[in-house]
Amino acid sequence: MTLFRPVVLVSFLREGMELAYESAHEQIPDDLFQALTDGGVRDWAIWRDGRTLLHLVDVDDYAVLVEHLTDDPVNDRWQAEMSVYVERFDEVTQIPVLEAPRLVWSMRRQQADNTFER
Repeated sequence: MTLFRPVVLVSFLREGMELAYESAHEQIPDDLFQALTDGGVRDWAIWRDGRTLLHLVDVDDYAVLVEHLTDDPVNDRWQAEMSVYVERFDEVTQIPVLEAPRLVWSMRRQQADNTFER
């Protein structure tokens, strides 16, 4: 049995890009969703508090995922689009305390939403 051991990533939005970032994540493109799934991601949830984003990634091997996405044109396109909103990613030395986080996006939620639309 595999236990849920999330990978935690922290990123920061450019000033004033909070709502635009959320809008861009209403639903990620199907090909990106598939690339993440093919890379072993079971869920990826992004929580926002102000300009701070906390990413919780449910994946067995994050290094394998990174290798899978390296030089992937689908991921490259998405990263270029997101660079408009995201100022930087930080190495996680400690998980930041979020005072009033709101869920921006989740693979599981997107998958459930798409299931109900069919």
